Amino acid sequence: MLDLGLYVALVGLVIYFWQASPYFLSERNLLNIGSAVAVTGVLAAGMTIALIAGQLDLTVGANVALTSVVVGILIEDEHWAAPLAVVAGIGVGLMIGLANSALIVGVGINSIIATLAMGIAIRGIALIFTNGQNKPLTDLALPNFVNDRPLGIPTTVWILLAVFLIATIVMTFTRAGWHVYGVGGNPSAALRAGIRTKRLYTGVFLTTGALAALGGVMTTGTSSSGGPNYAAGAEFDVLTAVLLGGIGLGGGAGRLERTLAGVLLIGVLNNGLTLLSVDSYYQQLARGAAFVLAVVMAAIAERRRAR
Repeated sequence: MLDLGLYVALVGLVIYFWQASPYFLSERNLLNIGSAVAVTGVLAAGMTIALIAGQLDLTVGANVALTSVVVGILIEDEHWAAPLAVVAGIGVGLMIGLANSALIVGVGINSIIATLAMGIAIRGIALIFTNGQNKPLTDLALPNFVNDRPLGIPTTVWILLAVFLIATIVMTFTRAGWHVYGVGGNPSAALRAGIRTKRLYTGVFLTTGALAALGGVMTTGTSSSGGPNYAAGAEFDVLTAVLLGGIGLGGGAGRLERTLAGVLLIGVLNNGLTLLSVDSYYQQLARGAAFVLAVVMAAIAERRRAR
């Protein structure tokens, strides 16, 4: 059930909403689902790697907001070319990842506490930079690129697929990926085996920071603005998708393709409920129930692996 339940649930939801709404399986709506989950999926890819390593990064939502603000300011106020602003935005994400690593690896603070505090501080910086207001873009080079549809598929979906493809290759076929699994499964044994665990943890947080910043760039493009309140609560959807994918909190196990399935399940659920005009209160209840189910599945998976 744990291995196949996620896919059965995803297929079941698709069949149900297909029968309930004639618009659900339309090409336009399916592409809308892909666009809607693209940023969450990119963040979830980074979170999956962190959880496999036995860590957690709760700064991803604030990272999206600060990156979008920085990119918006650089393009709109400083008149930077879009590609240079994007590079700077990714640099912001890397700096956040490095700061997280310094607290967790260098000082020894628990990753949940450290990244929760950092997330509050980072969003505060974004609010200060913009005085709490969004930064609209008049230069539409970045929005035009992000909102383009090569081969009829949104650029954001292509980015999502590319991130998961590259991450899967790295985690499956490279020594670095194997080391992430090893450190997450048994840090002491990995250290005795010669794996430089501190350097690996730093690399993990740099990865989550860079991917969250990429999500911020995508958000800036799709909304044509930078905003300090963007991705508020994004960690909730990201953790729901990752835990639904069977990636536990104990580290050492998990597969990226299951995370992608979890992301799609959340997207299908949100889209289907919206198409059926379900009251927002009940949608909130459904999201909460999905998160509880995800936590239960993760706990059961952890118990099974422990045996």
